Amino acid sequence: MSKRYRSALPDPGQPMPPNLSALGTAPFGDAQRTRLAAWLREAGWPRGHMDIVELEGYLVALIVWPVAISTGAWLPPVWGGRGWRVPKKIAARLQYDEFVDLVVAYMRELDRRLSQPSRFALSAFQGMKDEVRIDALHRWGRGFIRALTLGSQGLQCRNVIAGDAVRVIAARTSASAPFAPDVDEEIASAVIALTAQRASRGPLGPVDPAISRVAS
Repeated sequence: MSKRYRSALPDPGQPMPPNLSALGTAPFGDAQRTRLAAWLREAGWPRGHMDIVELEGYLVALIVWPVAISTGAWLPPVWGGRGWRVPKKIAARLQYDEFVDLVVAYMRELDRRLSQPSRFALSAFQGMKDEVRIDALHRWGRGFIRALTLGSQGLQCRNVIAGDAVRVIAARTSASAPFAPDVDEEIASAVIALTAQRASRGPLGPVDPAISRVAS
């Protein structure tokens, strides 16, 4: 995967992969979430792009179970791409910048919520019921596992606690899994267990020791 992205250099005029450390900290509230969710529902994206639910699972996995990939390699799967080629949907510079800012702001908001484990919950399922909720659960899990498969070490068991947590998430979100009323809490608990095991926040960089102390 890393070799693929190193060789897929942007074409002349193509936006470069974002440098998250150089991006400002933008807010991500209801308005930004609504904008990003609606944008991802629009036509014109490559086949296999994520919706807001799958995106949440994907970003959470990148934060709590970081995999070693080259800079920017985490972003193309969001829009359904392979290698670095920005789709026509966001080819204009202003569109690209806004889209990246929203996705990165969402990632930072999830990381902020994960720094307060007692308050962490899966926001992607809010307001959903019955079959719609079950389908969303499967999409969230698909996004989570997709992030793990970006790197060769993503599915390796790092320790018993982390391995058990990943297995819980995979089992509870699989297409064949029976739906349980408390499944949200089970997945959130597994995510929190992974958060306590991490030394990095993936694309967001090393864990802040001060935040790590608060989380523990």
